[in-house]
Amino acid sequence: MAMPFDKCYARHLGSCDGKSREHFISKAILETLAPFGVQGFPWLKPGKAGTASPSSLASAILCKHHNNFLSDFDAEAAKLFEHLRLIDSKQTPKELSSLPSITIDGVLFEKWLLKVLCGAMASGNFQVDGKFFGKLAPSEYMVDMLFRNNSWPKGAGLFIDFEQRQRMDAFRGLGYDPVFVKTTATNAMICGIDIRLWGFPFRGLFVTYEDGAIRPGYRPPKLEVVNGSIRKEIHFEWPHGTPQDTWSILTRDGTIPDSS
Repeated sequence: MAMPFDKCYARHLGSCDGKSREHFISKAILETLAPFGVQGFPWLKPGKAGTASPSSLASAILCKHHNNFLSDFDAEAAKLFEHLRLIDSKQTPKELSSLPSITIDGVLFEKWLLKVLCGAMASGNFQVDGKFFGKLAPSEYMVDMLFRNNSWPKGAGLFIDFEQRQRMDAFRGLGYDPVFVKTTATNAMICGIDIRLWGFPFRGLFVTYEDGAIRPGYRPPKLEVVNGSIRKEIHFEWPHGTPQDTWSILTRDGTIPDSS
């Protein structure tokens, strides 16, 4: 699936400067939750939840220079996570109406999704179909996407994909699973990550189709959360000209309205 990992996973970019312990899931989010529930980690059975602390999710996978580079991505994800947590805490329409709408920098949040994937691979904190693969080096392609300021190809990035489910996952914490495609009968390539933030599912895909097709749910302009007559919006800000799909509307209890 990938080559064994050693040292800073961004070392091919140069300028490495000392070893650090990197929280591949943002420390600010972890401290908000602590102690918190987790899913998808290698010490857990598939589909089962457990608990963890911020210190248990830090690994020596980046040098200080490259670790510091990721702070803006962490801040944007923490901003979104805190807002989702507040939405979940508002039980009535009146309580929900007190919350403002927010705008999230979509590119920064996409990079955070990729940061989590690279960190989970490099630290060995993931499983596929219940199998633990150990520490794997993220590809130079993914590392370049994460650290360089080049525009990503259309079709790579954030997706809101509920897979036709009638209800969201009610899990209140953090959970994730890698997204992979089979390249042969016995090998697979990790191409993205599914992350559940406070019950809300987000998917980051970092490869594109050869024919240039874009999957449904790509870079949504917003999410809407509904409680009674009250709607609260989470807007995503994207570069000019970005192709966007329709947005998802969710009720307070996690039901996805029937659009038929």
